[in-house]
Amino acid sequence: MIRGIVLLGSCLTLTGCFNRLDTIAIGQEIEAEIESQSRRLSLAEVRCPTNVAKQSGAYFRCVGYLRPEGEFTINVVQQDAQGSIAWDVPSSAVILNMAKVEDTLQQDFAQAFAKRANVDCGALYRLNQPGTEFECEVVGGVVLDAEQIMTLVVKVDPDGNLNWYEVREAIAPATNVSNPTEATDSATAATPSATPTDAAPAQR
Repeated sequence: MIRGIVLLGSCLTLTGCFNRLDTIAIGQEIEAEIESQSRRLSLAEVRCPTNVAKQSGAYFRCVGYLRPEGEFTINVVQQDAQGSIAWDVPSSAVILNMAKVEDTLQQDFAQAFAKRANVDCGALYRLNQPGTEFECEVVGGVVLDAEQIMTLVVKVDPDGNLNWYEVREAIAPATNVSNPTEATDSATAATPSATPTDAAPAQR
């Protein structure tokens, strides 16, 4: 997911500073936005190169430093010659861009089941921690025969790679009740009939 901000240079001298990006301010803005859109992610700082000229289409990289340790790359592209930029955090061994993870899960799901799914994994950024797992919601669910897929479980293997499997719930058969009173009583007394059953883990 691409994020854009507009920041103008803050130099007040007449030595060409007005044609330079304020990369310190850019780093601070990126740091604040990543933290606000992440799940328990704390950054020590975002450091960008200095002396970057304003130039439409020009590209540079910043580096994000995590607390207590770890660093990741931030790709920055200038959108115009006035200081407007767009930036992007690629997934890495340190951090996951969940928008990119969601796109991958949706593509894998379509290939596995020939059905489209809208996948929501929550916060935009999270740590890539080998050995952990997290859940992503299949928004609205996807029906397969007599079962419904509401959740995908994503596991991070020891090398930081992602594998996933689906969690299925049985769909209760429809019951025809001719008497409205009986229907009301039945609905009141009914207990949830959908029971979670984990499918066998599938390597994706």
